[in-house]
Amino acid sequence: MPFSDLAKYVLDQELCAHCGACLVACPEDLIDFHDLFPGLVERAGFSSCGACRDCLDTCPGLDPATAGSEARLFGRHRRQQERWLGIYRQAVAACAAAPAVFEASASGGSVTALLAAAMKCLHLDCVLVAGRDGARPWRAATAAVFTPDALIRFSQSTYQIFPHLGLIKTLLRQHPYLRLGLTALPCQTQALRKLQGLETPWGEIIRQQVVFILEIACSSNTLPLGTETLITDLARIPLKEVQDIRYRQGPYPGQIAITTKQGETVTVPFWQAVRHFKDFKNHRCLSCGDWMSGLSDLSVCDGEPNIFKSSQDAAFPPKFGMVLVRTKTGARVLDWAKWTGTLKTWPHPLREDNLGLRRKRNRRGYYEKLGIPIPLGPIPGYREIFEPVPDESLIPKIGIYD
Repeated sequence: MPFSDLAKYVLDQELCAHCGACLVACPEDLIDFHDLFPGLVERAGFSSCGACRDCLDTCPGLDPATAGSEARLFGRHRRQQERWLGIYRQAVAACAAAPAVFEASASGGSVTALLAAAMKCLHLDCVLVAGRDGARPWRAATAAVFTPDALIRFSQSTYQIFPHLGLIKTLLRQHPYLRLGLTALPCQTQALRKLQGLETPWGEIIRQQVVFILEIACSSNTLPLGTETLITDLARIPLKEVQDIRYRQGPYPGQIAITTKQGETVTVPFWQAVRHFKDFKNHRCLSCGDWMSGLSDLSVCDGEPNIFKSSQDAAFPPKFGMVLVRTKTGARVLDWAKWTGTLKTWPHPLREDNLGLRRKRNRRGYYEKLGIPIPLGPIPGYREIFEPVPDESLIPKIGIYD
């Protein structure tokens, strides 16, 4: 009864990544999501699963199965010095060449530009990105984009957990020959690679039709309640009055901008939002061992290593992203984006003092010492030995918020 095992070893241990992959993997459509969590549909019980274990074999919550995916993708496993960044061919600084994309973006528009390039050079029919729920515009939801020009509407980061992968099954049933790409967080990328490694009908479909993954580095994601309370408690706006929310609006590194149905826009400094969001995390995100999964075709992070401090100081550093090329497909997309003038690139050192990575390493080190269930790391049996510091010390308060 694998769903009961999924409940026992993942859900009950607070290790669900809320990615939506189990819904895609289930061959009998027995799984649905109830807000953030998977559950069996009304017609099903634990006995309905029989001997099938596809949901458990796909789930990245406890075991992201990084080593197995690396063996399939790269023919080797990462070395200890590759612990946090994974295996990659090259790293470059980048930003969108189109002024409109650059201005609309959170960190230079490299993600939007690369997705547009991928749609053209890989002949993608659709890419999945983070959008907004039509009925609750303060809640994140997966958006399917069918033309490169429409990508600019989704060109900023979204700091909110939602089951991003769940829409894949619906789309591929509606469009059986769809060539699909998507942006994904590390846990979502791990789930897709696990599913592509399964010798199951849905494993075969995902192998054939999900042909491009662009991964966004993730320090830790935030529960929807984090956004909701930011709107109601910090911006002082009732949720029913929200028309839209943008997480990185304005001069880099941006502010949280909430637009009301009356057309008023209220902003919250990015650094203040980071501090607010830290109280709305779950165990899976806090104990996660991956800033990047290392399993995507391309990975992207902010070029500025400490956007929290830049927000506090109102320093407005140059806006760009760092792009890590991992696979032949990723190299092809980057080359196409450069050749067509969609993306500007230049040499720049890839720094491991990025605040998001420092916070991730620090929290992981803390949880590794507790002896409680946490997700497996990318190198089997390997642990970094250091003394963690309080996360609070990495994101200090300033001014009137002291």
